[in-house]
Amino acid sequence: MSAVLDDPTTLNDTERQTFVALVESALRIASPTNFLAWTSGPLQTLFPHGMLICGLGQIGGQGIRIHRMLGWNFPQEYVEAIRRDNAGVMSPIMEKWCREFRPQLFEPGRVPVDPAWLAIFEQHGLTNIAAHGMRDVSSNMASYFNFSRVPGPLGPRTATLLELLVPHMHVALVRACAGAPEAPAKTVLSTREREVLRWLREGKTNWEIAQILGTSANTVKHQVRSLLVKLRVNNRAQAVAKAIILEML
Repeated sequence: MSAVLDDPTTLNDTERQTFVALVESALRIASPTNFLAWTSGPLQTLFPHGMLICGLGQIGGQGIRIHRMLGWNFPQEYVEAIRRDNAGVMSPIMEKWCREFRPQLFEPGRVPVDPAWLAIFEQHGLTNIAAHGMRDVSSNMASYFNFSRVPGPLGPRTATLLELLVPHMHVALVRACAGAPEAPAKTVLSTREREVLRWLREGKTNWEIAQILGTSANTVKHQVRSLLVKLRVNNRAQAVAKAIILEML
């Protein structure tokens, strides 16, 4: 009996109750906003983490081509840094998951990785990654969940929690995205672009935004142009409206 109780892959009675409550609450998720509120709130009671990025996409030789992406507190610049020419994204952790389709745990310094990727990883404040997903029978379509700043050490218990939670998160994510507007292929905005977008919503001019952000009006002008291209709109008002619809603000 003691061996079972000491098994790190076995939940205790309180954790089982928490897990059941989480699954029941996940059934009520009906929008991206609901999903992000659930992951940044109730989910923390069983699986604490400081960042999350997840998505639905197609698995290919050049990475996972993301069709829908959601996240909170996750640096979008990192996503841009691992983006491939075919609009797919790939990191050493994702690559390993695409081969094995089982939970992936990464703590810097414990296993050798590509130094170039590790530099990007550390540059954006990432640490302790726990990742897992679900795939269809043909292994072409998948969901993928990448948690960062997970309290360590990461081990069998972390992997077990991923195996228990991710199937329900997959269903909730699919349901959340099913009725939401389709995101354009290039709607991943940098942190600065999101700041500019928020001030556009407030009706600020380029000069005013430049003063607030401590940059030049010309730089803000280029950032606004980038926003219009990524959101596929013609003017600032349309950019704000579309960002609200896509729940980017």
